[in-house]
Amino acid sequence: MKNKILLIAIILLAAFLRLWALSSYPIGLNADEAALGYNAYSLLTTGKDEHGHPWPVNLESFGDFKPALYAYILIPFVKVLGLTELAVRLPSAIFGIVSVALIYFLVREIYEKNSLALMSALILAVNPWALHFSRGAWETNLATCLMILGVWSFIRWKNTQKSKLLFLSVFSLVLSLYSYQSARVIAPLLGLGLVVLNFRKLLSLPKKTLISLIIFTVLMLAPLAVSVISSDAASRFSGVGLLADEGPLNRVKEFRGQHPDPSGFLPKFLHNRPVIYTIQFMNNYLSHFSGDFLFVNGDAIERNRIPETGLFYLFDFLFLIPGAIYIARNRNSNTKIIWLWIVIAPVASALTFQSPHALRSFNLVVPLTIIVAAGYCWTLDIVGQIKNRFLRFIPYALFIALFFWQGARYLHQYYVHYPQTYPAAWEYGFKELVSYVTSVEDKYDRILITDKYDQPYILFLFYQKYPPQLFQNNHELSFRDKFNFSTVRDYSKYHFSSTPWEKVRDIHSALIVAAPDDIPAVGVNVIKTINFPNGQPAFKIISN
Repeated sequence: MKNKILLIAIILLAAFLRLWALSSYPIGLNADEAALGYNAYSLLTTGKDEHGHPWPVNLESFGDFKPALYAYILIPFVKVLGLTELAVRLPSAIFGIVSVALIYFLVREIYEKNSLALMSALILAVNPWALHFSRGAWETNLATCLMILGVWSFIRWKNTQKSKLLFLSVFSLVLSLYSYQSARVIAPLLGLGLVVLNFRKLLSLPKKTLISLIIFTVLMLAPLAVSVISSDAASRFSGVGLLADEGPLNRVKEFRGQHPDPSGFLPKFLHNRPVIYTIQFMNNYLSHFSGDFLFVNGDAIERNRIPETGLFYLFDFLFLIPGAIYIARNRNSNTKIIWLWIVIAPVASALTFQSPHALRSFNLVVPLTIIVAAGYCWTLDIVGQIKNRFLRFIPYALFIALFFWQGARYLHQYYVHYPQTYPAAWEYGFKELVSYVTSVEDKYDRILITDKYDQPYILFLFYQKYPPQLFQNNHELSFRDKFNFSTVRDYSKYHFSSTPWEKVRDIHSALIVAAPDDIPAVGVNVIKTINFPNGQPAFKIISN
């Protein structure tokens, strides 16, 4: 009974931290969130995505094909709550809360030890990495939740021999492939690892069950396979994949050029694409385990980081090694999955040239949370063996004080400093901008919008609730850029492009929304300025 009460309290804490002021923080709405929301709205009202594809497995968004599961999950939320920030973010928050409960059941299934399971749930409930990606519309949060469910149900099947749990495991892992790109690398590797580690046990299944399981897996994978083959769904990897980075190739040319005979056998044998890209992959892979990335500064991308905050709390570092030792000493047939997950988790992210990457490697939070929680539990068990009550009280008090301090500091950084330090990361100002522009658009023949901020057209569609049936057949995607992305430059009277004054000043009967740096300080009819939370201008609106 006591354990149930504690678990409920932890889940309620996780819910509060993920749901409070969800529509307002993070400030603004980023383009990926708006795309998911608008595509859900488009599917709800027309049965097609923004580009007119009926009920797709992969959404064509910004020229990129992203897994569509999150958008489908959004449909009832948009139906009930409207096309709002809350509707778009609420499913991710819910999956974040569910993940806290699932990690409890996963750890209890591995160790049958409630204290470690509760500590794992508590660590994940307040973890900066998990909180950050639960408070935005991040498909990676959905994928990670499904992977936890898949691994838990597999281990539960091992312990109970209930075939329906094995089918649930396959269903969850395969479903994660429909939710996020990185899961298409991680989930199959996890599934393969589970099969290898438990090969004999799987072979002991009745032949009928085994055949049914194989058929079930193939049927689930079939729509995804058809979608990938029949569309350009692999375009995302070609844009951000490791081979898209020409830096290593340029280093090959540089190293060969330092030899007397650059075209000789030795330079070609030592300096070539397989060698240099293997080295780059290993560098990317290992960077995800750096102390700076995990415990000090986090991701370099502003949207994925909180100022002066790691993905785990700084003091969690102290419990990482004790936790690893604890798990190594208290191993059983199920603990191998923790080490397997640690090894697999960064692979998808390491295959891209933006590493380390907190979003693509988010599933790493699961095994690291279990290890850190094991370190906390082991340390507290050692302290609990101190016979002197006063001497035992001091480390307990210090532990509680540090735990609360680091949590309070994170919340302060998130709600106070994050909006002011990285306001453009979440495209703050578009909601006010769209509201104002829409209110005066009838006065102008053309409306020119700066493209300084990521994919502005989708934010206008989102906040205007622009009818999808009007947009689907009346726009064109631009040519792909070097990252394989494209955008929409025009719809209705709106045009989205760069807005330097020398380019737009001769366009009359137009409302011009410009980046502040594009407009001279004097001689321009600025009718409204929209500022970031830190007081710096985000947009200047000119009547021309």
